[in-house]
Amino acid sequence: MSLTQVGHADPEPTLDDIREKVDELHHEAEVATEEYHQAGEELEDVQRRLERAENAIAKQEDKLEDALAGMAGWVAATYQTGGIDPTVRMLLADDPVAYLDQASVLDAYTRQQASQITTVEHEARALDQAKLLAEEERDRARAIEEELEETKASIEEKLSESEEILAELEEEERQRLEEERRRQEEEEARRRAAEDESRGEDRDDGSDDETDPPPVSGDAGAVVQFALAQVGDMYQWGASGPDLWDCSGLTSVAWAQAGVSLPRSSASQINVGTRVSKSQLQPGDLVFYYSPISHVAIYIGNGQIVHATHPGSPVSVDPVDLMPFAGASRPG
Repeated sequence: MSLTQVGHADPEPTLDDIREKVDELHHEAEVATEEYHQAGEELEDVQRRLERAENAIAKQEDKLEDALAGMAGWVAATYQTGGIDPTVRMLLADDPVAYLDQASVLDAYTRQQASQITTVEHEARALDQAKLLAEEERDRARAIEEELEETKASIEEKLSESEEILAELEEEERQRLEEERRRQEEEEARRRAAEDESRGEDRDDGSDDETDPPPVSGDAGAVVQFALAQVGDMYQWGASGPDLWDCSGLTSVAWAQAGVSLPRSSASQINVGTRVSKSQLQPGDLVFYYSPISHVAIYIGNGQIVHATHPGSPVSVDPVDLMPFAGASRPG
């Protein structure tokens, strides 16, 4: 794709046009990445259910085999003592088990052996149901796997398009583009912080002179320390370290340092722990952005977050108001 495809009004797009297009592609890729993680979580659930269903089939096959063996034993004993009608005896021949499924045999002994027959029929129906359930789970798994492949292709297409746009820029233009993007993000963060202050939110919003995060101890301290140690590592979609990260990959591994297991997607991570408002944020809390949720960061205090930003950029420390706030939670 050439740069002339980016702008709509001007044949030669400005750096603002390019930045807007690249940011749009990065955000779309991040949204798709979260969808990919959510589908992956769903596939894991389906695979667990499928394993249980297959175990149920094995157990049910054993139950049916036991029921058939008991019935076969009774038929064989009756056959050997001559207690079976000659016509039925001819049907049974030398293999009574082979004829258990024939309605004529079952009907002949329904009155005499109703309990055994009922048991066999019940176990057979239960086996059919277990097999049907397992097949439904297999169908679900196949559908999710197809969805994962489609989403992966969409992510890679958007990232490839953004990389192609950036590749056409000179190094000086790329630096100017990144500086402009950063400046606008900081202006937007200041605007949101001012709006919060005007609404009377009593929270340290990063306006203090001190910019370094305060020292934190305990589990939250371990989380913050780990996340800050990754600053400078590059973003890569679907990555969970040790040197490459996407947003939810960083938060999940950071909280693992405190022994807390988080789901892989940011949309699921918000449901872990206790929900907190922006005014209640404490170091270690997870902060979520956009609607629907597609980005997550770790609050480190003094109105700052650490997060895996977007393709082409490193893990960084930024103002908490850098992006549209969607919610926060406190795991643990």
